[in-house]
Amino acid sequence: MSTELEQVLNVWDRIRGSSPIYAFLLSDVDIYNAQKGIFNARIQVAPHHLNSKGTLHGSFSASVTDWAGGLAIASCGHDTTGVSTNIHVSYLSTATTGDVLEIEGRADRLGRTLAFTSVVISKVSGTGQKTLVAQGSHTKYLKPT
Repeated sequence: MSTELEQVLNVWDRIRGSSPIYAFLLSDVDIYNAQKGIFNARIQVAPHHLNSKGTLHGSFSASVTDWAGGLAIASCGHDTTGVSTNIHVSYLSTATTGDVLEIEGRADRLGRTLAFTSVVISKVSGTGQKTLVAQGSHTKYLKPT
């Protein structure tokens, strides 16, 4: 296991224990890869991820953008993931129960007090073809060290 993956998993364990919303939405997430500035995870869509129309709820994608941006920061060695200052999500398609989502979080730029991250959520078909579901950008304030 890489040092970056170990760091991301440690930060995730700490966050999950103190964040009921993440524990609820992401209880079954599988974080399987991390390198400096990037990490990958997957999750199967469950009924509690859906809106009243039976498709992926927008708040799920927004929460994943927040979560994944923070863990991308963690992949750079940070023990804390900052405070959100701006989050933007573009909804491109949807998913439903049983679909597998691939999540990629990237730390695009880490400055002294601001971190800029990007997140891609894709649906993966049985043949491995990916369809973009949402793309997000997330800016976080980092406490100066």
